[in-house]
Amino acid sequence: MSDVQRLKQQLHQVANEAKQASGGLAGFKQRFGQHSAQIESLIAGTATGTDRDITQILDSASKAVERAVEALQIAAAGCASYADQI
Repeated sequence: MSDVQRLKQQLHQVANEAKQASGGLAGFKQRFGQHSAQIESLIAGTATGTDRDITQILDSASKAVERAVEALQIAAAGCASYADQI
């Protein structure tokens, strides 16, 4: 197998694994969002700063997961496209 063929194979493998990871994270994000919403509704209206802090922490984590999903999708598409061009 030539170096180019090995490179193409590796790129497609990375693309496939990135797609799988993205799908798994997307499912996690949905479940995480549901749990976060339940937590936020349970602590809504409380006056402590800690309650507001946990809401911000959960929101920040959810956004980070969303960015990770997007980054993995971009990586998968980029790797597959590059592999198909070489």
